[in-house]
Amino acid sequence: MLPTIQPVTLAATGNFKRLIQTFRPYWGRVFLITVMILINAILGTAVVPEVTKMIIDQAFPHKDLVLLAWLVLALIALPIVTGLVSIALDYVRVTLAQYVMHDMRTGLYTHLQVVALRFYTMERTGEIISRLANDVNGVSDVLSNALSGTLSNSIVMLTTLVVMLSLNVPLTLLSLGLTPIFVFLALRVSRVVRDASKETQQMLADVVSVLEETLNVSGALLVKSFGRQRAETTRFSATSERLVAVQVRQTMIGRWFLLSFHIFFNIAPALVYYVGGFQVIGGRLSLGSLVAFIALQSQFFPTLRHVLSIPLDIQSALALFERLFAYLDLPIEIADRADARTLEHVSGHLRFRHVRFRYQPERPTLMDIDFAVRPGQLVALVGPSGAGKTTTAYLVPRFYDVEQGAVEIDGHDVRSVMQESLLQHIGIVTQETYLLNATMRANIAYGRPEASDEEVIAAAQAAQIHERILQLPNGYETVVGPRGYLLSGGEKQRVAIARVLLKNPRILILDEATSALDTRSERLIQTALMELQKGRTTLAIAHRLSTILAADLILVMNAGRIVERGTHAELLQQGGLYSQFYEEQLKSC
Repeated sequence: MLPTIQPVTLAATGNFKRLIQTFRPYWGRVFLITVMILINAILGTAVVPEVTKMIIDQAFPHKDLVLLAWLVLALIALPIVTGLVSIALDYVRVTLAQYVMHDMRTGLYTHLQVVALRFYTMERTGEIISRLANDVNGVSDVLSNALSGTLSNSIVMLTTLVVMLSLNVPLTLLSLGLTPIFVFLALRVSRVVRDASKETQQMLADVVSVLEETLNVSGALLVKSFGRQRAETTRFSATSERLVAVQVRQTMIGRWFLLSFHIFFNIAPALVYYVGGFQVIGGRLSLGSLVAFIALQSQFFPTLRHVLSIPLDIQSALALFERLFAYLDLPIEIADRADARTLEHVSGHLRFRHVRFRYQPERPTLMDIDFAVRPGQLVALVGPSGAGKTTTAYLVPRFYDVEQGAVEIDGHDVRSVMQESLLQHIGIVTQETYLLNATMRANIAYGRPEASDEEVIAAAQAAQIHERILQLPNGYETVVGPRGYLLSGGEKQRVAIARVLLKNPRILILDEATSALDTRSERLIQTALMELQKGRTTLAIAHRLSTILAADLILVMNAGRIVERGTHAELLQQGGLYSQFYEEQLKSC
């Protein structure tokens, strides 16, 4: 069953204008393509039939061998010239499509770099990858084929039509008799194709999402651990089968329209032979003109068919562009103000002023968070899961913006400074360590690619990972594998700490940075971090209270509020929530 035909919306019209705008930097190439198509159209459409007509009507009746020779040479030369022009045309056409695709892909990737972090917490990774890969590649196919095809067939059709009219108006009108009907049907079918194209791309995204979830190290380990191979195969097969059904339906849309056009395409020449034959027999039309007209007609109908398919190509392109534009139109929630200043010298004084924040409108996440941290202090955030500890820390580098209140560094509201300069002074080690599929050196030097080998080694030594790196097959040039799977959890976390040590920021955010370390490594890392923390502000999120006993200030959070504050000793004396956590962890040891 075909989807309901919808009228063309204003949004679709706007997207079509935006599609046209993507060619603005390349109007010169578009003009060159048009010129080459016009040359081929004139040579192939106007000149060849005219040469054929002259051979039949002049060279043959007058037995003019010289004229015949020149006309035959012309017929030989024309395809050589048009072939060379076609090669040049293909090169310009393909490069144009690839450059436009490059611009679209790069623009989309650039925009996704600046959208809010919340986007990545809500959108499937497979969906994002599908739009950057499948949708953009689909755009390339549409541009490389539809663009040149539209120009070429339109020009050839119009040129052919002009020559046909010059030869015989009645026969031309006879050939065009049913064209308005086919134009109407093409417009109707194109709207259905657009909906089907969007559905196909969405199903492709679903397939990519399943692949992304299960065909990586973590996903494969999860599947194998629970013996879910058969279940995941069934899920993938079902998703793929739905894609098959959608693609079959998209392919079959308009087949009745194409069949009716095919029938007309084969009937029309017979009618022209019959009517034209009467004119030739009656002496009102030369035999050469009839042969030339039939040759033109055989060229006209295929181009007409392609021209009538233009709305289908445009709607398919719009379906792809709509999905890409949806990402390009994502609002930039965290943006630099027009008057934003560069944050240069930072001592590390951190201040939260009655901060309020929420992810969802109906549910506050943080309420009245108010505290100050002096340079060189270690402040720990503790509390149950979901209390708002990580969210609080992520407000400092502006991964999110506060709803009310302010977060200040050295008296500057973080919203009033350039984000790039802000992040230069902040180092973050998260509980879930992410490593690139690159060398150990590249992973450690990610924040400072220009760092010397000596600096990289010093950072690794401070993070107690240097000796382990030397044991690897290629030392610092060893590729760690997807997500650093070559290393253990503790080793990956020490690499992440080395990465921040090398960056040498003034403000540290440690999200349970030693959670995956054994007791010996934890002790060594704590020594390195204590040295690093001198003169720097450190905001540490702690689940293991043993790691923050020496904190200058401990903030106990619960349900988005700070419910207790003080040192370890002071909080134990209060006998509140912190004391309960501490006693529970002591019992579990």
